[in-house]
Amino acid sequence: MEIDYINGSRTDKKFWISISKYQMEIVKRLNAKLNVIEYNSLMPLRSDSYENKSLKFITDIGKKTLKTIDKYRYIHTVKNEVKEGNIKHITSQGFAYILNSIKLENNIVTCYDIIPWVYDKERSSIWKENMKGLGLADIIITISKFSKEEIMKYLDYPEERIRIVYPAVDHSIYYENRDKKILSKLNISNDQKVVLYVGSETSRQNVPVLIKAFAQLKKKIPGIKMVKIGESQGYRGRENILKLIKDFHLQEDVIFVGYIPEEDMPKWYNAADILVYPCAYAGFGLPPLEAMACGTPVITSNTTSLPEVVGDAGIMIDPQDIELMADKMHDVLTNDTLKDNMINKGLKRAKIFNWDKSAHKTLNIYREFL
Repeated sequence: MEIDYINGSRTDKKFWISISKYQMEIVKRLNAKLNVIEYNSLMPLRSDSYENKSLKFITDIGKKTLKTIDKYRYIHTVKNEVKEGNIKHITSQGFAYILNSIKLENNIVTCYDIIPWVYDKERSSIWKENMKGLGLADIIITISKFSKEEIMKYLDYPEERIRIVYPAVDHSIYYENRDKKILSKLNISNDQKVVLYVGSETSRQNVPVLIKAFAQLKKKIPGIKMVKIGESQGYRGRENILKLIKDFHLQEDVIFVGYIPEEDMPKWYNAADILVYPCAYAGFGLPPLEAMACGTPVITSNTTSLPEVVGDAGIMIDPQDIELMADKMHDVLTNDTLKDNMINKGLKRAKIFNWDKSAHKTLNIYREFL
């Protein structure tokens, strides 16, 4: 069995909270031959602050033009490199437009979510084409029951052709090994409490709400620090958040770390006293799962897919409720019984999600075409 693996733009960087990680972890465990079809994008890679020097000098019209050129280049590449008789796997909803231009028999599209269409109200030509292309998929793989329901709702796509393959954690890397040594890089001492946030600064992630809640928490726990890991990825996101931090006089208390290699992420989770993930709309949400696997208590949103991830192991709240967020952070950080209970439940919950299971389920989906 050979798979035409239509995987989008080529990159050497492993974004550990991104689409590429999901595919990478499954591919490592797949017992199938892959004909990987990728392309070199004309768009510059995103930097830590997103608004890097390369992107600053590219106007919105220029970006749109580059994306359009990329799209047609990739359609041409796929057309030339697919093999007759192979199963065709388009590995992201962002490339579903291909199905509008090329008839691919036995095709699968992995659709993580439709955030641009539903949450951002994106109605660009490319997203109209992606939504149309998704409707032409023989099978759609998605990553949560929530995303499945969204696909059915907004695409009117038949339920019997949707398969759920959950993301997971590599338990040989992400496990409980509590150690605060890595915090010394930030001049944080072992006796200081640390709130960790892992993710971008796009609007749906609610980072401003977290900053405001942290400001309230700091009045009760003066020495506490907040560490933010991950690239900005949002237009003017970092600029607006830095202004908010200045307004609350938190310049010395909120620390931006940026991109962290996959192999170092467990150290940061294990060093944190709590992970707060206030995302308003998520297709899944890996950071809460990875944190639980490392024995870190989790506070997250009670919306979209996040209850599927944390179950009863985390505290789920309205992601817009600043006072409640601050109160719950204080509860976890000052109540050892509550904290220990959350740690034990989180470790058990994380074990449910396993990349070997996800790869096996993906392989079985391929076999449906045989």
